[in-house]
Amino acid sequence: MHKCKWILKKNIDGKYILKCIKLAKKRQKGIPIQYILKNWEFYGVPIKLTKGVLIPRQDTEKLVDVALKIIKKNDIILELGTGSGCISAAIAKNIKNVKIFAVEKYFKAYSCAKRNLKNFKNTVSLIKGDILNEKFASKFENINLIISNPPYLTKKDIENMQLELKFEPKQALYGGVDGLDYYRKIAKIYKNSLKKGSHIVFEISHSGRFAVEDILKYNGFSNIQTYKDLTCKDRVVVGKI
Repeated sequence: MHKCKWILKKNIDGKYILKCIKLAKKRQKGIPIQYILKNWEFYGVPIKLTKGVLIPRQDTEKLVDVALKIIKKNDIILELGTGSGCISAAIAKNIKNVKIFAVEKYFKAYSCAKRNLKNFKNTVSLIKGDILNEKFASKFENINLIISNPPYLTKKDIENMQLELKFEPKQALYGGVDGLDYYRKIAKIYKNSLKKGSHIVFEISHSGRFAVEDILKYNGFSNIQTYKDLTCKDRVVVGKI
Protein backbone atom coordinates (compact mmCIF):
# COMPACT_ATOMS: atom_id res chain seq x y z
CA MET A 1 0.00 0.00 0.00
CA HIS A 2 2.82 2.38 0.95
CA LYS A 3 4.62 1.49 -2.29
CA CYS A 4 1.52 2.37 -4.37
CA LYS A 5 1.25 5.76 -2.68
CA TRP A 6 4.94 6.39 -3.41
CA ILE A 7 4.50 5.50 -7.10
CA LEU A 8 1.54 7.86 -7.43
CA LYS A 9 3.36 10.72 -5.76
CA LYS A 10 6.41 10.16 -7.92
CA ASN A 11 4.74 9.71 -11.33
CA ILE A 12 1.74 12.07 -11.36
CA ASP A 13 2.60 15.60 -12.35
CA GLY A 14 1.40 18.25 -9.92
CA LYS A 15 0.05 20.39 -12.74
CA TYR A 16 -2.05 17.46 -13.92
CA ILE A 17 -3.56 17.05 -10.44
CA LEU A 18 -4.42 20.75 -10.28
CA LYS A 19 -6.01 20.53 -13.72
CA CYS A 20 -8.15 17.57 -12.61
CA ILE A 21 -9.26 19.46 -9.50
CA LYS A 22 -10.16 22.50 -11.62
CA LEU A 23 -12.23 20.35 -14.00
CA ALA A 24 -13.93 18.57 -11.09
CA LYS A 25 -14.95 21.91 -9.58
CA LYS A 26 -16.51 22.95 -12.91
CA ARG A 27 -18.47 19.72 -12.99
CA GLN A 28 -19.55 20.27 -9.38
CA LYS A 29 -21.11 23.58 -10.44
CA GLY A 30 -23.25 21.71 -12.95
CA ILE A 31 -21.30 22.54 -16.10
CA PRO A 32 -21.99 19.68 -18.56
CA ILE A 33 -19.12 17.26 -19.05
CA GLN A 34 -19.31 17.87 -22.81
CA TYR A 35 -18.41 21.55 -22.33
CA ILE A 36 -15.61 20.63 -19.96
CA LEU A 37 -14.08 18.10 -22.36
CA LYS A 38 -14.87 20.38 -25.35
CA ASN A 39 -15.81 17.41 -27.50
CA TRP A 40 -18.28 14.53 -27.66
CA GLU A 41 -19.14 11.64 -29.94
CA PHE A 42 -22.33 11.49 -31.98
CA TYR A 43 -23.21 8.56 -34.22
CA GLY A 44 -19.55 7.55 -34.29
CA VAL A 45 -18.40 11.04 -35.32
CA PRO A 46 -16.18 13.11 -32.97
CA ILE A 47 -17.85 16.49 -32.43
CA LYS A 48 -16.05 19.56 -31.08
CA LEU A 49 -18.11 21.66 -28.70
CA THR A 50 -18.08 25.11 -27.16
CA LYS A 51 -20.41 26.86 -24.74
CA GLY A 52 -23.33 28.40 -26.56
CA VAL A 53 -23.88 25.31 -28.73
CA LEU A 54 -26.48 22.61 -28.11
CA ILE A 55 -24.93 19.37 -26.84
CA PRO A 56 -25.52 16.33 -29.13
CA ARG A 57 -27.62 13.69 -27.41
CA GLN A 58 -28.09 9.98 -27.91
CA ASP A 59 -31.84 10.53 -28.41
CA THR A 60 -31.06 12.45 -31.60
CA GLU A 61 -29.26 9.46 -33.08
CA LYS A 62 -32.73 8.01 -33.71
CA LEU A 63 -33.38 10.99 -35.98
CA VAL A 64 -30.35 10.00 -38.06
CA ASP A 65 -31.39 6.32 -38.04
CA VAL A 66 -34.76 7.18 -39.54
CA ALA A 67 -33.34 9.64 -42.08
CA LEU A 68 -30.75 7.15 -43.36
CA LYS A 69 -33.52 4.67 -44.16
CA ILE A 70 -35.31 7.26 -46.29
CA ILE A 71 -32.38 8.92 -48.08
CA LYS A 72 -31.52 7.70 -51.57
CA LYS A 73 -28.51 8.20 -53.82
CA ASN A 74 -28.21 11.76 -55.21
CA ASP A 75 -30.82 13.13 -52.80
CA ILE A 76 -30.68 16.78 -51.74
CA ILE A 77 -31.06 17.19 -47.98
CA LEU A 78 -31.80 20.32 -46.00
CA GLU A 79 -30.99 20.43 -42.30
CA LEU A 80 -32.67 23.30 -40.47
CA GLY A 81 -30.84 24.49 -37.35
CA THR A 82 -27.69 22.40 -37.59
CA GLY A 83 -26.16 23.60 -34.28
CA SER A 84 -22.87 21.76 -33.86
CA GLY A 85 -23.33 20.14 -37.28
CA CYS A 86 -23.57 16.68 -35.73
CA ILE A 87 -26.62 15.50 -37.70
CA SER A 88 -25.27 16.55 -41.10
CA ALA A 89 -21.88 15.08 -40.22
CA ALA A 90 -23.44 11.75 -39.25
CA ILE A 91 -25.46 11.56 -42.47
CA ALA A 92 -22.46 12.56 -44.61
CA LYS A 93 -20.29 9.90 -42.99
CA ASN A 94 -22.82 7.13 -43.49
CA ILE A 95 -24.19 7.75 -46.97
CA LYS A 96 -22.37 8.89 -50.10
CA ASN A 97 -23.52 10.69 -53.24
CA VAL A 98 -25.89 13.11 -51.51
CA LYS A 99 -25.86 16.87 -51.14
CA ILE A 100 -26.61 18.42 -47.74
CA PHE A 101 -27.40 22.05 -46.98
CA ALA A 102 -26.95 22.71 -43.25
CA VAL A 103 -28.43 25.99 -42.00
CA GLU A 104 -27.54 27.80 -38.78
CA LYS A 105 -28.40 31.30 -37.57
CA TYR A 106 -26.32 31.83 -34.45
CA PHE A 107 -22.64 32.74 -34.67
CA LYS A 108 -21.24 30.39 -31.98
CA ALA A 109 -23.10 27.40 -33.38
CA TYR A 110 -22.20 28.33 -36.96
CA SER A 111 -18.49 28.55 -36.04
CA CYS A 112 -18.68 25.23 -34.22
CA ALA A 113 -20.45 23.55 -37.16
CA LYS A 114 -17.82 24.93 -39.53
CA ARG A 115 -15.12 23.04 -37.60
CA ASN A 116 -17.14 19.84 -37.35
CA LEU A 117 -18.13 19.80 -41.01
CA LYS A 118 -14.77 20.65 -42.55
CA ASN A 119 -14.05 16.97 -43.25
CA PHE A 120 -17.35 16.69 -45.13
CA LYS A 121 -17.10 19.83 -47.27
CA ASN A 122 -17.58 17.84 -50.48
CA THR A 123 -20.99 16.72 -49.22
CA VAL A 124 -22.16 19.43 -46.82
CA SER A 125 -22.60 23.14 -47.54
CA LEU A 126 -22.96 25.22 -44.36
CA ILE A 127 -25.23 28.25 -44.73
CA LYS A 128 -25.77 31.08 -42.25
CA GLY A 129 -29.43 32.03 -42.17
CA ASP A 130 -32.63 32.34 -40.17
CA ILE A 131 -34.63 29.16 -40.72
CA LEU A 132 -37.87 30.92 -39.71
CA ASN A 133 -37.55 33.63 -42.34
CA GLU A 134 -40.01 33.02 -45.19
CA LYS A 135 -37.89 34.83 -47.78
CA PHE A 136 -34.90 32.68 -46.82
CA ALA A 137 -37.01 29.50 -46.98
CA SER A 138 -38.21 30.36 -50.49
CA LYS A 139 -34.65 30.01 -51.81
CA PHE A 140 -34.78 26.23 -51.43
CA GLU A 141 -36.51 23.99 -53.96
CA ASN A 142 -36.51 20.38 -55.15
CA ILE A 143 -35.40 19.17 -51.73
CA ASN A 144 -35.75 15.41 -51.18
CA LEU A 145 -35.60 15.46 -47.39
CA ILE A 146 -35.82 18.11 -44.68
CA ILE A 147 -34.44 17.13 -41.30
CA SER A 148 -34.55 19.15 -38.09
CA ASN A 149 -34.12 18.87 -34.35
CA PRO A 150 -35.79 22.18 -33.52
CA PRO A 151 -36.10 23.81 -30.09
CA TYR A 152 -39.09 22.18 -28.40
CA LEU A 153 -39.02 22.93 -24.67
CA THR A 154 -42.16 24.65 -23.40
CA LYS A 155 -42.31 27.69 -21.12
CA LYS A 156 -42.98 25.33 -18.21
CA ASP A 157 -40.02 23.13 -19.19
CA ILE A 158 -37.70 26.17 -19.20
CA GLU A 159 -38.91 27.31 -15.80
CA ASN A 160 -38.33 23.87 -14.28
CA MET A 161 -35.31 22.63 -16.19
CA GLN A 162 -32.41 20.93 -14.43
CA LEU A 163 -29.19 22.75 -13.62
CA GLU A 164 -27.12 21.31 -16.50
CA LEU A 165 -29.60 22.52 -19.13
CA LYS A 166 -29.20 26.10 -17.87
CA PHE A 167 -25.68 26.13 -19.32
CA GLU A 168 -26.96 25.39 -22.84
CA PRO A 169 -28.22 28.15 -25.17
CA LYS A 170 -31.87 28.99 -24.53
CA GLN A 171 -32.44 29.73 -28.22
CA ALA A 172 -31.60 26.10 -29.01
CA LEU A 173 -34.04 24.79 -26.40
CA TYR A 174 -37.07 27.06 -26.13
CA GLY A 175 -39.80 26.35 -28.65
CA GLY A 176 -42.41 28.84 -27.46
CA VAL A 177 -45.09 28.61 -24.78
CA ASP A 178 -46.27 25.18 -25.97
CA GLY A 179 -42.95 24.13 -27.53
CA LEU A 180 -44.42 23.97 -31.04
CA ASP A 181 -43.47 27.31 -32.65
CA TYR A 182 -40.73 25.87 -34.87
CA TYR A 183 -42.82 22.92 -36.06
CA ARG A 184 -45.66 25.21 -37.12
CA LYS A 185 -43.41 27.62 -38.99
CA ILE A 186 -41.16 25.03 -40.65
CA ALA A 187 -44.06 22.88 -41.87
CA LYS A 188 -45.75 25.95 -43.31
CA ILE A 189 -42.87 27.74 -45.05
CA TYR A 190 -40.81 24.77 -46.26
CA LYS A 191 -43.50 22.42 -47.61
CA ASN A 192 -43.12 24.03 -51.03
CA SER A 193 -39.35 23.50 -50.90
CA LEU A 194 -39.88 19.75 -50.97
CA LYS A 195 -40.15 17.76 -54.16
CA LYS A 196 -43.42 15.85 -54.56
CA GLY A 197 -43.16 12.54 -52.72
CA SER A 198 -40.41 13.80 -50.39
CA HIS A 199 -40.18 13.74 -46.60
CA ILE A 200 -39.77 15.94 -43.56
CA VAL A 201 -38.21 14.35 -40.47
CA PHE A 202 -38.51 15.99 -37.04
CA GLU A 203 -37.16 15.16 -33.63
CA ILE A 204 -39.88 15.73 -31.03
CA SER A 205 -40.28 15.80 -27.27
CA HIS A 206 -41.60 12.56 -25.82
CA SER A 207 -44.98 14.27 -25.26
CA GLY A 208 -45.18 16.13 -28.58
CA ARG A 209 -46.19 13.34 -30.92
CA PHE A 210 -49.86 14.08 -31.56
CA ALA A 211 -49.42 17.86 -31.74
CA VAL A 212 -46.63 17.57 -34.33
CA GLU A 213 -48.56 14.95 -36.31
CA ASP A 214 -51.54 17.33 -36.41
CA ILE A 215 -49.33 20.21 -37.58
CA LEU A 216 -48.03 18.10 -40.46
CA LYS A 217 -51.53 16.95 -41.43
CA TYR A 218 -52.79 20.55 -41.39
CA ASN A 219 -49.99 21.54 -43.78
CA GLY A 220 -50.73 18.83 -46.31
CA PHE A 221 -48.34 16.08 -45.23
CA SER A 222 -49.49 12.47 -45.30
CA ASN A 223 -48.19 8.96 -44.49
CA ILE A 224 -47.22 10.31 -41.08
CA GLN A 225 -45.25 7.92 -38.90
CA THR A 226 -43.77 8.20 -35.42
CA TYR A 227 -40.71 6.30 -34.19
CA LYS A 228 -39.58 5.59 -30.65
CA ASP A 229 -36.07 6.00 -29.26
CA LEU A 230 -34.10 3.40 -27.27
CA THR A 231 -36.06 4.25 -24.11
CA CYS A 232 -39.34 3.53 -25.97
CA LYS A 233 -40.36 7.20 -25.95
CA ASP A 234 -41.79 8.89 -29.04
CA ARG A 235 -38.83 10.70 -30.61
CA VAL A 236 -39.15 11.15 -34.40
CA VAL A 237 -42.09 12.11 -36.61
CA VAL A 238 -41.95 11.74 -40.40
CA GLY A 239 -44.35 13.21 -42.94
CA LYS A 240 -44.56 12.90 -46.73
CA ILE A 241 -45.66 15.71 -49.03
